[in-house]
Amino acid sequence: VQAVCDSLFYATTDSVFRLYRDPIVWGSESQITADTIYLFTKNRKTDRLQAFFNGFIVNKVDVARFNQVKGNTINALFKEGNIDYVRAKGRAETVYFVADDEDKFIGMNRATSDAIDMFFEDKKPKKVKFINDLKGVTYPMRQIPPGEDNLKGFNWLEERRPKTKFELF
Repeated sequence: VQAVCDSLFYATTDSVFRLYRDPIVWGSESQITADTIYLFTKNRKTDRLQAFFNGFIVNKVDVARFNQVKGNTINALFKEGNIDYVRAKGRAETVYFVADDEDKFIGMNRATSDAIDMFFEDKKPKKVKFINDLKGVTYPMRQIPPGEDNLKGFNWLEERRPKTKFELF
């Protein structure tokens, strides 16, 4: 897991990193942004994350496609440094590329709900669950309208990701 932000506070009493002002957290092929992010650690490893206000998760599918989840708050659980589970609450939105059993894309789902749960397997989203007031549409791959493949506020910030600890200074 890598992270950057303008201001950071860490307390040894609870082992929580509090990231303020434009925080970005990366884990494998996923990126999380929000106004404020709390990164909880256990035994010196990332355990869970809470993103407050304008939470946005981007999961890189391939060079041109990104699964996206957006909500007022986002809670994520990690397993061995990778995102294992995500819940977005409060005006939750998602763009999700649906694949068949052979990992070939068959369509793109764009939906809103009160809350959205995403379950990950092998660093990739495997299941999406919508809770209350679901509104959405699934497009076949060749019929995705221009601009519908990204949520408002989408921004892949790979160039800001530190590759080594020396890049931080």
